[in-house]
Amino acid sequence: MINLDILNLILTTASEEQVFNWRFLGEHAFNFFLLLGLLYFLLKDKVKNFLVERRGMIGNEIDQAQKTIAEAKEKYEEYAQRLSGIEAEINSIKETIHNEAEHEREGILKQARHTSEVIAREAKETIEFETERAKREIRTEVVDQALRIAEELIKKNFGESDKERLIENFTKNIGDEKWHQSQH
Repeated sequence: MINLDILNLILTTASEEQVFNWRFLGEHAFNFFLLLGLLYFLLKDKVKNFLVERRGMIGNEIDQAQKTIAEAKEKYEEYAQRLSGIEAEINSIKETIHNEAEHEREGILKQARHTSEVIAREAKETIEFETERAKREIRTEVVDQALRIAEELIKKNFGESDKERLIENFTKNIGDEKWHQSQH
């Protein structure tokens, strides 16, 4: 680690005088080596300690980096396991949702069938009721019609003598009825 500027200065100085000055070179070389020796003696422990500390710091940083890498690998493996667990959980949730949807669909279909049966039964009962009511109305209408026809026939065929005879029978029946009631 010799400074090239100093060496260059020595050589140019020596070349200007045309004679190479060995004494000048020797004195400066001696001073230089003396300075190097003095620096070595004074700084040897400090440089050595610095290098040892530097080696220790670099070793610690390497150890720290290896720990960080190991922790990162552990985290990666943990997250990979979680991810596979999450995929299994997602599939489980999908299956559960599918089963619940199927169960709900069956429940809805069962309720729809029941409602359909109730509606069919009520419709059948309503039809039967309406049929009976229509029959009664038809009977009533037929009876009313028959009575009107009979009334018209009676009015046509019923004369004065028939009226008197009916009145006599009626009064006789009423009289007999009163007599029976008084006997009892």
